[in-house]
Amino acid sequence: MSTHSPWASLPYHEWSSTKRTLQMTLQMLGKLKLALLPPQPEWLHTALQVTAHGWTTGAVPTGDGRLIEGGVDVFAGTVWLQVSDGRREDLGLPDTSVASVWSWFTRTLGALDVEADLWEKPQEVADTTPFSENTHDATFVVEHAQRFHSVLAGVQSIFEEFRSEYFGRSGVQFWWGAFDLAVLLFNGKHAVAPDDRGYIMRYDLDAEHLNAGFWPGDDESPQPVFYAYLVPQPPGCALAQLDADGAAWIEQMGEWVLPYEVVRTSPQPAVLLRSFLDSAYRLAGELGGWDLADFRYVKPLVSSRNARPRTVSER
Repeated sequence: MSTHSPWASLPYHEWSSTKRTLQMTLQMLGKLKLALLPPQPEWLHTALQVTAHGWTTGAVPTGDGRLIEGGVDVFAGTVWLQVSDGRREDLGLPDTSVASVWSWFTRTLGALDVEADLWEKPQEVADTTPFSENTHDATFVVEHAQRFHSVLAGVQSIFEEFRSEYFGRSGVQFWWGAFDLAVLLFNGKHAVAPDDRGYIMRYDLDAEHLNAGFWPGDDESPQPVFYAYLVPQPPGCALAQLDADGAAWIEQMGEWVLPYEVVRTSPQPAVLLRSFLDSAYRLAGELGGWDLADFRYVKPLVSSRNARPRTVSER
């Protein structure tokens, strides 16, 4: 059982080795979705989901009438694959190299009769050693993975509440490339993607949206942060005022940033984070020209949390 709070300290140097092994493992799961699922706008078909025990691909069609699901369990310290015919395989992650995880992963897919053309080179990271050759990332400290997961669990609850007031297309996704948890709000309009951002980003920036999220840091920038930005980027972002103490516009990133440590150590972390999200959304209207009144969702009225939904005949 994890004893970590949703606002646990997350010093990068303490868990960076576990983070690298975990990220490579989650990339394998993401690449399985990339190989098997039909493409969706903004690569939404590739994202993972945070669960009560870690991460999951969700149910992915195998192409032969079955479903496969994979995930990481931070309490059991395992990566797992299961198919809808009842078969399941697990592998312990502690003291297991990325190369060994990859060998188990591909071998298990074959044993489960799942055909998937997987690219074994990591994406969006500095170290692009192919999975099969990566014997240097072999650290998985269960306690460190649990601490990171506890932070994501708390952040996700706030992201879900934030997007619940939005009428348009939205979602909360864990992106295995950049290793961030994000909440995205789309206004339904196409955008002209820049030609100089590479293959992935061209298809990630072709719709107008607000992207806000939590990023745990990496070797070059170890400070965990919350971020927010608008696509396309409207004029005036650098001078815009956010109602969140500690937030600032970072020009080279093109994002508003709020350090995780500022949020974590504030008297009311959830309130500060929500102020950051609400301010970014307000600027979508003020700077991005979104008609915020059009996107306001009026939630159904219920008398209590346990109220029984009415049947059709009772309406």
